[in-house]
Amino acid sequence: MKIKVYFPSNPLLKKYIECIYILTHTAEEQPSKYITFPSIFTIVSSSERSRVTTQGNQLIIRQCDDNEVETNLVSDFNKPVYVQYEGKVNEITIYFKPLAINAFLEHDLNHYNSSNFSEFSPFEDYRKAMIDILSLQNDTEKVEAVENYWLSKLIGFQHNFLETVLSEMMGDENDALTITELCEKNVVSRTTLNKHFIRHICKTPSQFKKILRFRNAVNKYASNTARNNLTVIAYGVDYFDQSHMIREFKSVTGFSPKVFFEKTTALEKKQIHWLFL
Repeated sequence: MKIKVYFPSNPLLKKYIECIYILTHTAEEQPSKYITFPSIFTIVSSSERSRVTTQGNQLIIRQCDDNEVETNLVSDFNKPVYVQYEGKVNEITIYFKPLAINAFLEHDLNHYNSSNFSEFSPFEDYRKAMIDILSLQNDTEKVEAVENYWLSKLIGFQHNFLETVLSEMMGDENDALTITELCEKNVVSRTTLNKHFIRHICKTPSQFKKILRFRNAVNKYASNTARNNLTVIAYGVDYFDQSHMIREFKSVTGFSPKVFFEKTTALEKKQIHWLFL
């Protein structure tokens, strides 16, 4: 299995897309198995002549010549997921920044979210466009075609408070703000905040904050600035203490921080962290 990460080249798309990766798995390879972990991003994948089957927290992507394209949305998983690739798979995946995909969609994100791994076809020409893009032989051409397609769907998105709340949750100077404090600062009830998070992000604010802390800890560890000191990481990313960090890591990943960092593999300039089986 090979994976290559690309960053948007279009300046406008950089506001909305974190990265794009292309994954290929040959028919001759043994099945590739790994565990992936919750993300703050909205993930959109398309794979050529494949079929995705799910069972609980297991996801299997198999070669299926009868299905021209498989298109999926991943926006609300909060636990580790076991992924397996079997046979020939040609996949392109986009990581949209939090809230960003709403700027391209006619309906709220939750409208398209029927399960943890929803079938995703938001536009009439979407499946045909993905078939054409996946048929391209050059990865650079694929990424350029993906960018051009999503640019053609950009309609914009504005919200009375969600963008501000997200900015405050993700900003360094506001790491310590609780959900209650965020509500008070933005003059919105917790019930209302929950409703709009679920509608446009498919997570509650508490779920988002827990995953954000986890991802910030992973990024801090990957930066090498505090690799061997979990206490420094814990206090640097809004955990109350190391015990709090251990509890939340086990909740999000199933592993303690120490075991998680020992077992996971960082791919493509540390953009992706998977645990291979």
